[in-house]
Amino acid sequence: MYNNLNPVIVSSSSSSVVTTSSTSSSAPSTSSTVSTPTSVTSVTSTSSALGSTSSSASSSDSSSSSVTSSSAATTASTSSSAPATTSTTSSSVTSATGAVCSSPSALAPVATPNPARRSFTWSVGWVRAAPDGFARPFVGINGQWPNPTISVNRGDTVVLTVTNNLGNESTAIHFHGLRQINTTYADGPSMVTQCPIQPGGTFVYQFIVDQPGTYWYHAHIGGQYIDGFRGPLIVKDVNAPYRVDTEYVMTISDLYHSEAPPLINYYQSLGNANDNNGAEPVPNSLLINEAQNVQFPMVAGKKYLFRIINVGAFTPVYLQFDQHSMTIVEIDGVYTSQCTQDQLFITPAQRYSVIIQAKATGTQNFAIKASMSVGMFFPPLIPATFNTEVSAFLVYNSANGLPPPLTITPEPFDDSIFTPLDATPEFGPVTLPLSWAVDFTNNANGQRRGTINAVDYVAPKVPTLYTAMNAPAANVNDPTIYGTHTTPTVVPYNAVVEIFLENHDTNPHPFHLHGHNMQLVGRSGGGSMFPYNPPAGAAPMRRDTIQVPAGGSVTLRWVANNPGIQLFHCHLEWHVEAGLTATFIEAPTQLQALKLYIPVSHRTVCANQSIAMKGNAAGNTADYTNMNGQNTLVSANLWGSLVNPPSTPANPYPLN
Repeated sequence: MYNNLNPVIVSSSSSSVVTTSSTSSSAPSTSSTVSTPTSVTSVTSTSSALGSTSSSASSSDSSSSSVTSSSAATTASTSSSAPATTSTTSSSVTSATGAVCSSPSALAPVATPNPARRSFTWSVGWVRAAPDGFARPFVGINGQWPNPTISVNRGDTVVLTVTNNLGNESTAIHFHGLRQINTTYADGPSMVTQCPIQPGGTFVYQFIVDQPGTYWYHAHIGGQYIDGFRGPLIVKDVNAPYRVDTEYVMTISDLYHSEAPPLINYYQSLGNANDNNGAEPVPNSLLINEAQNVQFPMVAGKKYLFRIINVGAFTPVYLQFDQHSMTIVEIDGVYTSQCTQDQLFITPAQRYSVIIQAKATGTQNFAIKASMSVGMFFPPLIPATFNTEVSAFLVYNSANGLPPPLTITPEPFDDSIFTPLDATPEFGPVTLPLSWAVDFTNNANGQRRGTINAVDYVAPKVPTLYTAMNAPAANVNDPTIYGTHTTPTVVPYNAVVEIFLENHDTNPHPFHLHGHNMQLVGRSGGGSMFPYNPPAGAAPMRRDTIQVPAGGSVTLRWVANNPGIQLFHCHLEWHVEAGLTATFIEAPTQLQALKLYIPVSHRTVCANQSIAMKGNAAGNTADYTNMNGQNTLVSANLWGSLVNPPSTPANPYPLN
């Protein structure tokens, strides 16, 4: 094994239970499971290989509420609307791609639960499982994998205490889609907002969740979530603009039989650059809820919410329910116009909440199919064990047999039709226009690296947040102190940022922005399969992960009202490792005025690894303009999150 000096592998058949103040969960690793739905009024949730059921939830993007300047000394709080109590009925509109969209009728408001403190204690370690029949180690939590769902109510405080028992790997956790207002230090990416959590180290994440919707957590270090360190994060909202009888969480993920460290080593090797133009490893199979042939119990006449999350590392998917249409009500934590269609295209990190209306009679069972979009796969790297599809089932009558797998044909997909229910207009006027080009080139080592404006990301010697919090006032707004290879941009408070992002690569890229949802105000190059046809006069779609077409472009906008460090990166995990990342240092003057208290666990893990918490990206404290010694080139022998990597390189992929 590459990932442990002294590996301790726990069998996934363990009945260990995650004990917290709010949630208990167990996760059997059987390949075909049945979950009993939970009432939508429940405050707690139970996680299994099928997923989690919890109370009704979705989200509006409160980060977009302010476009005017305000005092720097105040917090970066934002208002949040409750569209469920204000929306009105409108006539249906059929989009250019055939989806039928309408606004929901207003619903009577419901009393909201009092905010609570939700405490979780996690031991992160290795668990052996075989979700597609091939046994291998996964990064599990408290002796179980798949990992538990974090399920909380809007307004709750999450306190997550994490101990790293991975043996030979550091870790760090990002809570994808959560804006971390005034808690930028809890955002999670290693060497950006924190030091890595070393083997044996303990770290505390604490933050208030004031945005309902469908989110997820994952490791944000060294490609580690490829090895399964990922799970749903659901924020419930009793005043969501819909009512359902039951809800399910559905994760979709690609699976590699090989572990991440050797895959990263080969992917970023000179040999792969020379032989395969730096092509990415191809996954072996696809999973739903980290399993195959999962069964979702259905009751005739009932209405179900499916929270769908692509937690994969590389593969976009097409998803379809046989003879059941999907009514989309939320994307990436934003309540939307309710659009009904038969198929979804979901890139890694994107989420859709959809309503499925059960059939009037319960005599027949129906198939669900997720199918990989295979356009980015380099044929010589396709492994011998290779399955591009996975099935699941809607089970109305368990006494009847399961139907044959569904065959689906990819259909055109346009996410610009999903207008936000809060009808936030296009941000403007633009005060910070940026024009960026995405490409792949070889660095000085000969490695194939992703670049933004010809620069690949190389981590600084001091986490960027600590530089911003401690720099002299005269230097804090100077982007050069954050490192020339972190691709830094300093953004003034309340600036209206617009990125024209042009993709020079022959493959598409799903770009994710931390701390905000972005408006999509333009897109080109998607062709007939990925058009851009927003409804005339409608507010632009907002989400936190947006696909940039191959050879095409997108134009994105947001308001910089969340002081902190916000990464902007492709969410294909291989490309994060290849440096396709930029850094926004958002309102650093206002960030310093907040006088945030950095938790003790931050200081402890940094001190235990001799990582400085003051200084510029080069670690210089006497003169922040002195960038001598900064990191400008990644290691020629990358091994992801390994602390003590092997001395010999990994074998070529596909590995035997």
